[in-house]
Amino acid sequence: MPMSAELKDLQAAVIPRRRCIVGTAGHIDHGKSALVLALTGSDPDRLPEERKRGMTIELGFAHLVLPCESGDPIHVGIVDVPGHERFVRTMVAGATGLDLGLLVVAADDGVMPQTREHVEILDLLGVESGLIAISKADLVHSDQVEAVLEEIAELVAGTCLRDWPVIATSAKSGEGLDELRSTLAELISDLPSPESSSIFRMAIDRVFAVRGRGTVVTGSVLSGRARVGEALDLQPAGLGCKVRELQSYGTSAEDVAAGQRAALNLTGIDRERIERGMELSTTGYLMPTRYLDARVRILTRQDKVFPSHRRIRMEIGTTEVMATLVVVGGSQIQPGSDALAQLRLARPIVASFGQRFIIRDENACATLGGGRVVRPVSRRFRPHQRGEQEALEQRESPDAFVRYNEAIRQAGFETWTPMRVACEIGVPPDAVAALSDRLRGSDQLIRVGGSDVHARTVAAVEQRTLAYLRRHHADHPTEPGVLRDRLVGWIKKRSADGWGRVILKRLLKDSRATQSGPYIADAGFRPALSPEDAALAEKLIAEIAAAQFDVPVMPKLKTVAALSRPRAKMLDDLAKCEPRLVSVGPQHFLTTEAMDRFTRTIRELAARGPFKLADVRDALGLSRRVVQPLLEHLDRVGVTKRVGDERVLLEADA
Repeated sequence: MPMSAELKDLQAAVIPRRRCIVGTAGHIDHGKSALVLALTGSDPDRLPEERKRGMTIELGFAHLVLPCESGDPIHVGIVDVPGHERFVRTMVAGATGLDLGLLVVAADDGVMPQTREHVEILDLLGVESGLIAISKADLVHSDQVEAVLEEIAELVAGTCLRDWPVIATSAKSGEGLDELRSTLAELISDLPSPESSSIFRMAIDRVFAVRGRGTVVTGSVLSGRARVGEALDLQPAGLGCKVRELQSYGTSAEDVAAGQRAALNLTGIDRERIERGMELSTTGYLMPTRYLDARVRILTRQDKVFPSHRRIRMEIGTTEVMATLVVVGGSQIQPGSDALAQLRLARPIVASFGQRFIIRDENACATLGGGRVVRPVSRRFRPHQRGEQEALEQRESPDAFVRYNEAIRQAGFETWTPMRVACEIGVPPDAVAALSDRLRGSDQLIRVGGSDVHARTVAAVEQRTLAYLRRHHADHPTEPGVLRDRLVGWIKKRSADGWGRVILKRLLKDSRATQSGPYIADAGFRPALSPEDAALAEKLIAEIAAAQFDVPVMPKLKTVAALSRPRAKMLDDLAKCEPRLVSVGPQHFLTTEAMDRFTRTIRELAARGPFKLADVRDALGLSRRVVQPLLEHLDRVGVTKRVGDERVLLEADA
């Protein structure tokens, strides 16, 4: 079960954080990389081109060890991101999986365009904890630092950065670095301990081959733990692989966990099959999709409304994908507002419930907004389709049971594993059983063959089946209905194996449909007859009623004998769906009244114990030839059961 807030607080107090990932943010040339170098002694600019140009192009990484008086040191992984507007995609990739943000603003420049954009991205991604460093403080007068402080306060107002501490620093003179380290340690100690999760996820930000070792991928561990020898999924490629070796901060490890940077040496997969942006995850958790639904917010600073069906770039995890954003239940999103939307993706990606993302314009010139995933695996639907908005509102409910209820309904007849459910609604896999039991206890699940289906899903197929019968009756008003086997096959195609007969049985039991011989009809249907046919049918019923129990088969009835073969077939079909008649065998009918009288006699005999054919014969004064087919009919429909030469009653009501 998910941990309560009280238990999480207790765990955080008892188990202090010993690992953390910090990501930089800020405008180009504001000294982010220099500050990381001064803090850690490691230059995050690893590419020759970066060092030559003095500009970060790719993600850089460094390791900082902070002493802790209460125990073991704190290991901090630092992700240094580029500040140039052309590399915002890379910045978003680096911001994936952060525990803390480190916004850097140069004292001599103050707030610049990428400062604003990076603050917006941190806010949209929900990076709630961090600090702000005013860099290059040694180059300006103290009045300038105060002016920059005011700019920063105005910039972060109303965002999740509003309460971040601000420290004036200088990578060159060392000013503020000790305070920066101590503040980092304090912030890390205030972070909740990573929630124990059985789900491992790591978004890949680098992939390369090492001579003698094979394929290596790196990334920030988003959740869970991976161990040497463990099998993982590579998504959205849908491939399996195995962990040969693990490293964290250049040191071999037996496992890696959330809050760490990690390098995984993989086996069972070629380097060419892996790309940055893919994810490693626990087997069976993530599922590729080209459609997902989300709650999307457009930035306030946008000067135009955001129209539905606009093409955008979606940045999620460490991947970027082109998409069309379709507003659900509306035609646009106003600046500063949010709405439910479907993202129709150019290629498959993976996501989980609640995962945050960024949207940018098609030309990658500006950040438009961001959002949170509501339905990780969706299907294309009409945005104004009745009920879709309501269904998505249920899927984003803060109540996990409401989300589960709606997810199972939308799953239809597809069977979901606890892993799949966990990803869809944002709960631990071991919490799914309790949610299922609760739903089953409310009579909202119907079980057939070991699989559960939501009652509303079954009801929807039942309504479609009745509508199909009514359409058939409208198109063929003289026919008695749809052949049973044909109808079962029709239902199966719209449900799943085993459900055709189940749903038909439910319709018959509730008297929403009727069966006459091999035909199924809507309960309110009666074949449309011409006056001539109606008179012929009444003549047939009168002849069968007059014969009481000793009714000849259809071809030998006087009403039928003189008819042509097509007309006789028509009359036989009418008899099969006539409520005043009961089919007791091929082309053999009794009136309902006669059959009821025969059945009452059987119950009276059965009340005294097992009975024989002769007992029925004597009670009704009939011949063996007449009684035997009627008893065999009751055996077939489950009213009686033959045991040797005797019979017993099976049902009290038939």
